[in-house]
Amino acid sequence: MTSRRRAFAVLVSWCLAEWFLRRQQLITDDWQGWRQADTLAMAQHFVEGPFYLLEPRIDWGGDGSGIVETELALVPAVVALAMRLIGSTDILWPAQLLSLVAVAAAGWLTHQELARRFSADAALLGLLAFLSVRGVVVIGTSAQPDALGLLAFAVGWWVFLRDLEAPRHRSWLIWVAATTVAGLLKPTLLSLGISQAIVALARGRPLKRPRLWLGWLVVLGVVGLYLWHARSLYLEHGNTFGLLSGGDSKLPTRARIVELGRWLDLARYAIVWGTGPLAAVAAIVTLWRRRPGVEELALALGGLAVGVVAFRYTSHKWGTHYHLPLAILGALVVARAVEGWRTPWPLRVGAVAAVALYIRGLLFVMGLPPEPETRLGLELAKHRQPGDLVVVRARAPGYEPEWETENNYQDPRVFYLSDTRGWVLPNDEHAPEAIGRLAERGARYYVHVAALALAPAQQAWLATHATLISETDAGTIYRLAPE
Repeated sequence: MTSRRRAFAVLVSWCLAEWFLRRQQLITDDWQGWRQADTLAMAQHFVEGPFYLLEPRIDWGGDGSGIVETELALVPAVVALAMRLIGSTDILWPAQLLSLVAVAAAGWLTHQELARRFSADAALLGLLAFLSVRGVVVIGTSAQPDALGLLAFAVGWWVFLRDLEAPRHRSWLIWVAATTVAGLLKPTLLSLGISQAIVALARGRPLKRPRLWLGWLVVLGVVGLYLWHARSLYLEHGNTFGLLSGGDSKLPTRARIVELGRWLDLARYAIVWGTGPLAAVAAIVTLWRRRPGVEELALALGGLAVGVVAFRYTSHKWGTHYHLPLAILGALVVARAVEGWRTPWPLRVGAVAAVALYIRGLLFVMGLPPEPETRLGLELAKHRQPGDLVVVRARAPGYEPEWETENNYQDPRVFYLSDTRGWVLPNDEHAPEAIGRLAERGARYYVHVAALALAPAQQAWLATHATLISETDAGTIYRLAPE
């Protein structure tokens, strides 16, 4: 079997495992289910309301428009087109299939580029390492924009390297477009530009080419213009994912940046969810053999830049998706580590380890516990009427004292499952007047997630202004009396 056929067989096997074993039917119970719920809700709004890519809408905008400051909603838009074609908004598989195709394409491109640099066996092991990373396993059928972002990153990286070797107008257009899309989908993916610049600097002469500087200028200009537009949406409508507005900061504080434990957490998440443990071992082998490559160094420094800039997230389970581009670094490191070995045992051991790591990642995501928001959302769906507005008490606080920053606490899962809209209150908002003010604006239900007990004042207010309609270990649902 040829190298390409073996790689294709591996990718097909991986896709089948992802689709039939990893794929979730209840995305609200999946890893980062809140991000998936927001993605699909935006797609539904594109179908049911105005289809305007530059004005995405969410469910937690209260009685307002729901227009939100966020990254470019390209994935929700593509999913919305599929929903319109199929004639239903109650479907998950188009978003999941889009992620699967994007990751598979990124893996295939990475394998092909590794095969240009290393032996067929080394390239295949690099592909196996890529597919075994927990972040790749999880994102493979996840309804999030990160899979498409990974593909854009991969295209921008590999085509940029080709353009350095043999400059062509076509390759220039491709890497500039891919890098731009990556930055629009996730601004932290602009770390790709850092990695590109390091490689160009190491090779010296390419930096003298105006076409490189023009390409980077185009990327920064387009992404910057979009961020300015997104900021204007927040100023007009008041909703944000914390892209530039809202007070939420991903930056480290002085107290946290000097904590050794935080750096160890960052390293752990970067390895498990980014490069993969197999690459960590391969990196030691590569350093021992004194064979590190400039491409690996460039990707590592780009990843480190993201890790520091978004330290609050990258050192925590909230930010596992920030490490996803490091899977390409992991594939490179593994391929270089096994290249040139005269004995086949490193390849065999590496292949077995990659399969074991994939199974471990699969078991991790399949073993995730059910979330209380899922149960509450499904229960609320039995009671609500079309157009009802809802107040949901989030599990997250509005302010993080540990990081000295406001927090993105808005959890959309109850709204998504019950097909409602409304407001989210942070769990550190204990004044019952907050619920009362929203009831005056039309809220008909109050959903309290059981992670935090009701404050006595809230209990007293609800006893006289609401009717308890559901109480489980997941939380409580009240019907609010009209004000």
